[in-house]
Amino acid sequence: MRVVIGLACVVVLALLWRDLIATQASTEAAERERIRVEAMVHVRAAAGSIQATIDSFNFVLRSAREAILTGPKSLDVLGRIVTASMAQDIVIQLFHVSEDGFLSYSSLGRAPMNFLGDRAYFRLLAGATEDKLVISDVVLGRLSNKWSIQFARGVRSADGAFKGVVALAVSPDAWVAKLKSFEVGSSDLFAVLGADGAYLMRTLYGGGHYGKYVPPDRPFLQHPEQREGDYVTSGALDGIQRQFSWVRLPSGLIVVMGIGLEEALAPVKALNQRSLLRALLLSSLLVLASAALVIALGRYEKVVEASQEREAHYRSVFDNMAEGIMIVDDHERISGINPAFTAITGYGLDEVVGRSPALLSPSVPGARNLGAIIGRHPAGSWEDDFDGLRWNGETYTGHATLSVVRGADGRMANRIVLLADVTERRRKDEEIWRQANFDVLTGLPNRALMMDRLERMISHARRHPSMVVVLFVDLDRFKPVNDNFGHDTGDLLLCEVARRLEALFRDEDTVARMGGDEFVVLMPRNADKAAVEATATKIVESLSRPFQIGEQSLEISCSVGIARFPDDGDTAAVLLHKADVAMYRAKEMGRATWST
Repeated sequence: MRVVIGLACVVVLALLWRDLIATQASTEAAERERIRVEAMVHVRAAAGSIQATIDSFNFVLRSAREAILTGPKSLDVLGRIVTASMAQDIVIQLFHVSEDGFLSYSSLGRAPMNFLGDRAYFRLLAGATEDKLVISDVVLGRLSNKWSIQFARGVRSADGAFKGVVALAVSPDAWVAKLKSFEVGSSDLFAVLGADGAYLMRTLYGGGHYGKYVPPDRPFLQHPEQREGDYVTSGALDGIQRQFSWVRLPSGLIVVMGIGLEEALAPVKALNQRSLLRALLLSSLLVLASAALVIALGRYEKVVEASQEREAHYRSVFDNMAEGIMIVDDHERISGINPAFTAITGYGLDEVVGRSPALLSPSVPGARNLGAIIGRHPAGSWEDDFDGLRWNGETYTGHATLSVVRGADGRMANRIVLLADVTERRRKDEEIWRQANFDVLTGLPNRALMMDRLERMISHARRHPSMVVVLFVDLDRFKPVNDNFGHDTGDLLLCEVARRLEALFRDEDTVARMGGDEFVVLMPRNADKAAVEATATKIVESLSRPFQIGEQSLEISCSVGIARFPDDGDTAAVLLHKADVAMYRAKEMGRATWST
């Protein structure tokens, strides 16, 4: 008998620890997968933002190239427009390098004598046979003495003769500051790399990365055909292990986001540590109980005493469990609880014994009532969230795990329900989702969510032939508000603009903020040209009315570009581009108007 008891104890402990270790490994693996997915969501959002900015740079360069071929006056007008409309903290200057390699125009003022023909992008574009956008490594300006990334395009006449290069100098320090909004933890890292792995921007450790390259073993360098991917590695500067996700942009740039694993996995590791301590306690109790049983064999009173000790131990474990425990009989009435249950719900044993678990949820239509849920699972295991109601009327989000206890005859004796308050956990999940999909300032859908909705609208319009209207709204005279009254006032103004736009449209329409002072409206409806133009007119009229921000009465206007599916394009990217081009056409018409 002693051998049997000893073997049984070993088997139980082996099974217990095997399951515990497997569960902890599975939990950590699941958390690592969640972190990987989160990193990919954030890097895709950042990549979308960066690509949108690059597209705007490309549009400016194409326009500047046409202006150069038209004449100096046109280029000077465009330069003033770029200076007024684009964020000056990012764009340093728009400039033209003539075919002889000397600087011939700068939006900063009169162009000084400066030879730039030895720049790599100038040599590359001078000998290029195709029209392409060239993005340089980080370079130090010879006159401005500022670090910048050069976005450049070649200028050629109608007969193909090389007429120099037009370029935008962009501040990596100002640009990288905007990437910090996509970070989650203090050890997270965002970086933008050239196609050869050269650092262009990085959120950690300042500008010390200029002129440096990532190690050649990175997957995006070894597999240039891949568009995105993941990997885990330790930082060369700080030794922090991170989960990296990366996306390759159409321009060849690589956007990388790394989440520090030590910081992100800390809650799971702490939970696993507590589970190990509980398992160690249970194992110790089991070993002690088994030893007591072996010693008490043959002596009845010792057996009873050992049994009482074991019962006390188990009661102690029951009473000290972190999760609330509720025992439900076969009539769906509460028959027992532990102290953690009282801590979570506020109900004592006398207040719940003999009553239905339904009292733990609010009696309102649509509520996930715990009593009704338990009633739908009379004979099996189950776990899910429910809407909780405490003794004092406070609501919370609960998580319940139900297990069935059967008697010797196989019939159900009662059910054990483990309860936990997961309100904060669900709030954080919701917060992560909102950060990935909504603009922090205005609460409107961001570019990523807007593009997803636009693609869904187009897909529905293809299946059920209908129209999708895209309105690209850019504020006029917004920069002077920031310059004269400060960015706080500018932010409040953007919020008021968002509210006015929302008030103009239906629930099935989408009003989104692209970033800066740019907004997009999506309307999945069939409307003739006159109705769409009337809607654009309403937008212009609404945003042209004065805004009362604190004690300041501010007046701005807007330019609206219109594009429609399927007339102007059959993809989300094409429609958005057409609406953007139409918006710039409206600005050229004098602003405070719309264009198609």
